[in-house]
Amino acid sequence: MRHEMSRRSFLVGTAAVAGSAFGLGLWRRSRRENRALKGFKRHELALGEGQVIVARGADPRENVRRALAAAGGVEKLVSPGDVVVIKPNMAWDLPPEVGANANPATVGAVVELCRAAGGRVIVFDRTMSRDPSGPYRTSGIADAVQRAGGTVHYVDETRFHAVDIPDAFLLKTWPFYELVLFAGQVDVLINLPAAKTHSTSGLTLGMKNVFGMVGGERGELHQGIHQKIADLNRVVKVDLTILDATRVMFRGGPNSPRRSDVWDSTEHAQRIVVGTDRVAVDDYAASLFEKRERDKAVEGFITEAAKAGLGKRNPKVIEA
Repeated sequence: MRHEMSRRSFLVGTAAVAGSAFGLGLWRRSRRENRALKGFKRHELALGEGQVIVARGADPRENVRRALAAAGGVEKLVSPGDVVVIKPNMAWDLPPEVGANANPATVGAVVELCRAAGGRVIVFDRTMSRDPSGPYRTSGIADAVQRAGGTVHYVDETRFHAVDIPDAFLLKTWPFYELVLFAGQVDVLINLPAAKTHSTSGLTLGMKNVFGMVGGERGELHQGIHQKIADLNRVVKVDLTILDATRVMFRGGPNSPRRSDVWDSTEHAQRIVVGTDRVAVDDYAASLFEKRERDKAVEGFITEAAKAGLGKRNPKVIEA
């Protein structure tokens, strides 16, 4: 008698092999069984709507630990046996010092804490490179994840699914990746963006990091980008946002990275921002930037997301 794998046991089994392809036949069979969208994980974190926790200091690992401890501990979100997906900003084939991606030390610290809580951790991003191993490797994130006991997963372009977006501003439907989409497949979804400028949206923070969780032609998302960021976030159920502002790319962008365009001082950088309210996290992070970029983001996607009921602006800041 042939036994079918459950979605979770299949995902956990494949997570044991870093970067390996999921068993395509079983995966396709499981995705036909359940099209329910992932919901938010019930948690006991000491975080509410409109609240963010900020930890400052030169060591990003220690900042992550202090911020999550102030939230009550990652074990308040991750239970033994949970499948945890972490989506860092890992799109650019660039080294850590230019600030285009999340800091590898930050990502490694989050993976380590989730593993200590008993979670099985998978890390992925839809990169800007034809060879995804380039950004994973050059960013330093792949090594950090594997040292911490997690698994890196390379996106398979055949595993995006079109999803209707009710009450959307502009996007009525868009393809989303399986790892962020289906109930019963993933228990916890952690968004781990970097803080940097963007030529169209003003800033790239937590909510725009969802671009790496979806398919389709990315250029199409840049037309009406502020409304489309809010639309995509109506679908993706992020349980926790951990924004990495260890380095802050305050000028230029990853297409023309320069070390001189990156802050790494305590005045504007060297901090980790944690929240379950994605609007509050982005609103706080926007305050780290100069007026031009800050206002473009705040008056754009941050306000649009708040109007859509995705969170609150003007956060209450708790220093860890």
